[in-house]
Amino acid sequence: MQISFERRPRSSMGTSREFESVKRLIVKLGSSTVMRSDMNAFIDALVGLKRKGLEVILVSSGAVAAGMETIGASDRPGTIPKLQALAAIGQARLMARYQEALGLHGLNCAQVLLTHESLSARAHFLNIRDTFRELLSMGMIPIVNENDTVATEELRFGDNDRLAAALGTVIDADLVILLSDVDALYEQDPHAYPDACRIPTVDIDDPILDTISSSSSSNIGTGGMASKVAAAKLSCESGIGLLVASGETPSSLEALLAGEDIGTYFLPRKDRPGRRRQWIASLSKLHGSIVVDPGAEHALKNDGSSLLAVGVVDVDGEFKRGDTVKVLNASGIEIARGLIRYETEGLRAIQGLSTKKACETLNVQALDPVIHRNDLSLTVTN
Repeated sequence: MQISFERRPRSSMGTSREFESVKRLIVKLGSSTVMRSDMNAFIDALVGLKRKGLEVILVSSGAVAAGMETIGASDRPGTIPKLQALAAIGQARLMARYQEALGLHGLNCAQVLLTHESLSARAHFLNIRDTFRELLSMGMIPIVNENDTVATEELRFGDNDRLAAALGTVIDADLVILLSDVDALYEQDPHAYPDACRIPTVDIDDPILDTISSSSSSNIGTGGMASKVAAAKLSCESGIGLLVASGETPSSLEALLAGEDIGTYFLPRKDRPGRRRQWIASLSKLHGSIVVDPGAEHALKNDGSSLLAVGVVDVDGEFKRGDTVKVLNASGIEIARGLIRYETEGLRAIQGLSTKKACETLNVQALDPVIHRNDLSLTVTN
């Protein structure tokens, strides 16, 4: 069976809970859900979806929690080395548990450990896409987790909510479902206001999302509502809808896909960027920034132009050809991200110069644009 990650139409999704056309699904299970005694029932539910023809990828938290259980620890440690050690202990236990549960159905799983750095380099990103394509074509259920044992603080997703959303952009998923002890988005903090109203559906531009700062109440997990909103923004900006719901019962998966009004559905943007621009905007690692004048800003936003040296007024950071940089306007507001075609000092030497003068400065016959329009992703503004 040949698995394609080519972009596919989503005619029945994007405005309501109509998920009949979902074919490729990412399900993230939070630590509190993974550590439940009825975990096998969730595997049964996932297998049921696979039997119906869905391509299912599971993003599983719980490595640290499983490590804590193994050594009898009751409190989550606060230091990175201890967390990484517990993750190393717990990951093996988790995978054995998943393989045992899937084996009852005659299926196998495959472990995939990722870091943000894995996806921020274009070559690695493409290799990871190819790996998932092959795993799905083999009939495997990929079990994905952040590689906590090697990830450094500045190069990590921080929680599996954002990892699940990022993975959706890697494999061109139709839908991302986050199941955990956070059951929905509410108009007020439900812990402080028991009568707070659940928000069934929310647009990614809704101002209420900017007010979310609550953290998880769980002692074993890291993904509270704030991380789920961040994940939703990443997923929905890429044109992939995201559902947040309770992981209390395994039947919630089938109920969500049937369109039942539970949890919160974050609506995807209708006009998703091309895959290359999508990677530039959301996953590539930033190496610096450049400031452009109003004329260049207008040309980038309205004319679909490449960025030329004459429009650059300032350069910050250390980057080389092919790195991703932010493009800021004269007010310091980000308007785009793109792949730069110059090293830092080379760009500083020609910033603000006409093409003719820039060619003379660099002693070349022709001049590359600073950022070609095909390597530029405009920043979405509300």
